[in-house]
This record gives sequence, structure tokens and C-alpha cells, in this order.
Amino acid sequence: MFKFSNKGSRLIVIFILTVVVTGSILSYLSISHISNYRELMEKKISEEERALTTRFSLDFQNKLNSIISSISEDEQQNTHWNVQKLNIYDHLNKPIRYVAVDEKGSFIAPYFSENVLSHEIVNSSTKYLNKIRYAENSEFIKKDFKIALLSYTKCLKVANSESDSAYVYNSIARLYIKMNLHQKAINTYQTILTKFSDTSNSFGFPYAYFSIIKLLKISNTTNIDQFTKILTSFLNSLKKGEIPLNDSTQYLLHSIKEWEKNYTVNNINISELIQTCENSLELVHNYKSAVRNLLSNKTENIPINQSSNFFKINPESGKKDELMLLFKKKTNSIGIILELNQIFNSVLQKQSLSHFTFEYDLKLIEKTKFNNLANQPLTIHSEFSPYFENYLIQVTLKNEKIINEKVLKRTIIYGIGLFLFIGIMIIGLYLLIQDVKREKKTNKLRADFVSNVTHELKTPLTSIYMFAQALNLDTLSMKSNHRKYINSIVKESEKLKRMINNILEFSKKENDKLSYKLEYSNVTNIVNDTIKEMDYFLDINKIDIDLNISMDIFADVSPEGLKQALSNLISNAIKYSSTIKKINIQLIKKERKIFLEVEDFGIGIPQEKQELIFEKFYRVNSNENENINGTGLGLTVTKAIIEEQNGKLLVDSTLGKGSKFTIVLNSA
Repeated sequence: MFKFSNKGSRLIVIFILTVVVTGSILSYLSISHISNYRELMEKKISEEERALTTRFSLDFQNKLNSIISSISEDEQQNTHWNVQKLNIYDHLNKPIRYVAVDEKGSFIAPYFSENVLSHEIVNSSTKYLNKIRYAENSEFIKKDFKIALLSYTKCLKVANSESDSAYVYNSIARLYIKMNLHQKAINTYQTILTKFSDTSNSFGFPYAYFSIIKLLKISNTTNIDQFTKILTSFLNSLKKGEIPLNDSTQYLLHSIKEWEKNYTVNNINISELIQTCENSLELVHNYKSAVRNLLSNKTENIPINQSSNFFKINPESGKKDELMLLFKKKTNSIGIILELNQIFNSVLQKQSLSHFTFEYDLKLIEKTKFNNLANQPLTIHSEFSPYFENYLIQVTLKNEKIINEKVLKRTIIYGIGLFLFIGIMIIGLYLLIQDVKREKKTNKLRADFVSNVTHELKTPLTSIYMFAQALNLDTLSMKSNHRKYINSIVKESEKLKRMINNILEFSKKENDKLSYKLEYSNVTNIVNDTIKEMDYFLDINKIDIDLNISMDIFADVSPEGLKQALSNLISNAIKYSSTIKKINIQLIKKERKIFLEVEDFGIGIPQEKQELIFEKFYRVNSNENENINGTGLGLTVTKAIIEEQNGKLLVDSTLGKGSKFTIVLNSA
């Protein structure tokens, strides 16, 4: 069991006490805050909803006032209303519908004409009337269409009014149909639509209507495009008030719809124009009676705005989300149709909700006896306009679950905080234990390093001492071995020098002082020289060496550093060779890279420990290498030397089959 030092135990106790005290304080504050958090949020929501209803009501009233003010200002600047200017007031997303009526209550905009006997007396000349009778007698009695056509043409020359001329053109077009001259009939009806669009007969029925009804009957698939243009032009004239609406307009619009179905005409423009005309008819029928009663003083309406003389009129259809504001005058009176949804959406789009803490939904609620407006949590209903008393504005929280979500989120945050403290305590304790273990392991590695270095130094020193003493005896029998002994002393001294250099290089690396002056060198010569220096050790260990050294490879390197790195790799290959005493050394160049490989066929390195072999003092523990001595610094120093020369040291090893170390350098 691992035992802590007294210093470590005191540190752990202090750490635990700090976390427990801090966690207790945080827990108390969290519970106290969360208990009041829901109540505070509900209060905040109610305050924001009230502020939003107040602001919306004010903006809605300001919108209406701006519309009314625009009309009032224009009325003060103009002594006569220009009906065509009514479309200039565009205060909403789409044009407001305006109304103009004369002093009798007849609609000028939209232009509506009653189907009644005309009070205007048309003074046709006697000559005109005689020619008309003669032409009609030729058409209807004698059935002589050519004479009738000639007679109608002569009538045009003596017609002294638009009504007389329109009557003649209508008769000519009718005659062309009887004569199967349809294209001429179409051209004549187009003349009526162009020149006499606002001309009606004695019953107040526009000749333009006659033209469209007849044209619908003679249309066919060959002239469908021409008819589409004619109908579009006619409907545009209805929309603009160039041709009056009347009680027959709805029937005419229905006939045009049926014509579209029969000929499968899908013209969006025609459909939109028909809808506009139908809306205008609906407007007239909704307000016609009420407007006339107001202008004739048959009702006791009180102006809603005394300064501008505006009267509120509700539609006869009973719609509660629409009304008319009529500006009463002695001549032409002007009105505007207010559609609640249109104005509501316009005001709603301009509402800025960014400064509110929460998101809200605003919608209209109609007052009915079926409404259950009470007992709805976090919802406010309020009246917002005197113009629309039957509606309330409802403000509700967009996400009803947000309170529970925020409370839960706050609870989770504080819970996570407490768990983090516990986690930090456990992690801190674990790190403290690991730090003590790491210190113990480092101390053991250092002790092993001293022991290994001592043993490694003892071996070459023993050899040096033995051969030196033999030379000192200088016996006759030994004279023949002098050169051999001296060579052994030199080689063992070189080995000792390499070990000392490794220790010195490691010391520099640990102190960030390891650096090399790179020079343009022949790498081939450096490799060959290093192998030659290692011949003694290859020989005494009976190692076969297979060389594949490319000639004249140059690079910017440190010759001494590269020699030391290669010597370390060859020394390791010798030490860790097993039954197969063979080493392959290869130096090749590929593209802009130089590859120097040292491969043995020894005990190999486990896959999971290949990343650890470059750590200081680390040696792989296994049965195969338990009797192999080493400092644990060779590969650490080798890797550092190569990286200082802008290279890389790679390893590829299989347990039981051997290892291959590759030095990768940049080519000069």
C-alpha cells in the first residue's frame, strides 16, 4: 500500500477542507436563490407584458392618427378633392381603400352607378331619329342587313351626343354578328370600350357592359389572346373608375369567370382584377345605405374627431374587424376603410422586442360570450383602440415552458458546480498521488542510472587496466600481442568516451543548451568512418554487417553529432541482437530526403512501448534483455541530436523479429 509523507497528508487535508467549506457555502446560496428565482421571473414577465400592451396601444392609435392627419392636411390645402389622388395615402403595407361620395351619397370612388332611368334628357335631332328608325326597320323588319349597315353608318354623321353615337356603334356591332362578320364586330365593340367606356343608355346601363357580354358570346379558341387583352383592359377601367360599377357588375364578373373556365384561361392578372372589382362592390353594398343616411342627417352620428369632422360607420355585413371613417363635407365627402388585421399587422411588424428579456406573442381576440379570458397564467388581455371596441389584444409568453426550463437550467448549473468541486477534489487527490509516485519512480530511475553507468564504466576500465598491466609486465611472451592490447585499450577508451559524451549531451539537452553548428558534409564518408570505428566491437561480438551505402551524399549536418548518433544505433543493434548476429546498414537518397537505416534481427520492441524508448532513463523490461546493461540515455540523446540537425528519428520494430531505426535528414 502506498504511504504518504506527512507533508503530503497535510496538503490533502487542507485541500479537502477548503473544498468542503466552499461547496457548503455555494450550496446554501444556490438553494436560497433558486427558491425565489421562479417568482422573480413571473413578476418580470407580467411587467413586460403590461409594458408591451401599453406601447402597442399607443403605436396603434398613432398609426390611425397619422392616416387621419394626412387626409385632414390634404383637405385643408385643397379646396376640391381630386378623386384620382386618393391612392397616394399608403401608410400600411398595402394601399388603404379610400371612398369618395357626392352630396347625395352616390359613390364616386369606387365609381358606382345605379341602374335607374336616367334623369338626363338626350336631345337627339329629328334627322338622327328618322335615320335610326329607317336603319332598325331595315334590320329587324326587312332583314336587309346591307341597307341597315349603310343606314347606321349615316346615323353616325348626324349624331350630336356620345349617347347617340354609342347607340349606333352598338347597333352596328350587333348587325356584324348577324352577318357573321365577327372580327368586325370585335373591332366595333373595342371602339365602344375605348371611346364610350363611361356612356350609358337611358336606363343607366353602360354600353361597355353590352360590349363585354356580346364579346363573351362570340369568343372562340382562335381569338383567345385578343379577348384576354380586351377583358384585361375592361377590368382595369372598372378598377380605375373609368367604367362605372353597378348592380349588374357582379353578374358580368361571374360571366367572365365562367368564360375563363370554359376556355381554360389561367390569367393571374384577370383573376386579381376581378377580385379587386368584387371587393369594391362589397364595399359599396356594405356602406351605401349608412353613408346616405349620414349625409341626409337621418342619423345622429357624433364625430369621433371634432377637429376634423370624421364619422365612424360600421358595415351592414356586421363585420367587426372593419369600419369606415367618413370626412363629411358639403360637396364631396371622403372616407377611408380601416381593416383591423391590416393595421394590426403593420403596427406589429414595427414593434421592437429586442430590449425585452423574454419573447412574446401578440394577437387579436374577439370579445364573445364564449371567451374564457380569465385564469390564464402569464397572459394579459387589454383594449387597445376606441375604434374597435369588440377586440382585445392578447399578450402571451411565446414559450410557456421557459420558466421551468430556466429554473431547471439554473438548478443544473449549481448542481454541476457542486459536482465540479467534488470532481476537482478527486482529481486533485489523484494528481497529488501521481506526483508522489512520479517522484518515487524518478528517484528509482536515477538510482538505476547511477548503477548502470557505474557498471558500464567499470567494464571498459577493467579491460583498459588489464591490458595496460599486461603491457607493463613487458614479458617476452606478450610482446607479440602488444598491438592487440593497445588496440583494445583504444577501443575501450572510445567506448568510454561515447558513454561520457552521451551523458554530457543529455545534460545539455536537459538544460536547453544542446546545439550544433551545421556544415556542408559528405554523409557517405561520415557513415563509412563510423562503421570503421565500430569494427572492433562488431568483430568481438561476431556480428555480420550488410552495407548498402550510396556514394557522395551531401547534407548540412554536424559530423561529430551524426557520428555519435549512428554509433549509438549500431551499439544498440549489437547489444540487442540475439541468435541472428546480423546488422543491415543502408544510406540512400530519395528526392530531397536522406535515409540512414540501421536494422538488427534481435529481440525487438513491443508495439505499446515504442513511444517510451526515447524517454530519459527508460529501458524495456523483458526476460531477453535483463542481462543487457545500459544507461537508458542512448536513444534519448540520439533523437535529440538528429532533431537538432532538422531531422527525424523513426522506429519500426516487431517483437522477436528485430528493430529498424531510420535517420531522416534533409538533402543539401
